[in-house]
Amino acid sequence: MITILLVDDNGPIRKSLRSLLEVEDDMQIVATATNGVDAIDKASSYRPDVAVMDISMPLMDGLEATEQIRACCRVTRVILFTGFDDPAHVQRALDVGAKGYVLKEAVGEDLLNAIHAIQRGGHYFSARIAEFAEEYLGRLK
Repeated sequence: MITILLVDDNGPIRKSLRSLLEVEDDMQIVATATNGVDAIDKASSYRPDVAVMDISMPLMDGLEATEQIRACCRVTRVILFTGFDDPAHVQRALDVGAKGYVLKEAVGEDLLNAIHAIQRGGHYFSARIAEFAEEYLGRLK
């Protein structure tokens, strides 16, 4: 069972993500959060396998929260789920330890594929940003 923390300040988006993921036999939502500070607290308490997190949130954005979650909860892999498709955000996401980057416009099968890919130890990127992300990761090696 893949345990999941959902993090987004938008209630309807959280509800939509919950509806999408709850029907999957191999996934369980263990907690939700509405900002980065709450996400770090929930990740520390629940130690989920995966955190699906928005970038733009109040109190602390998803990039800073990702960095802190990776520092305190090594078992938790982060997928950033966002509308930002520019190289600067993708690069920063990879620099802070995100394992996946899924664009909100591509929700559904894309997010499910991302969760499975990072659970197996890989990375996952939405098609529109995949080439840049993979090239950037290659330069880091």
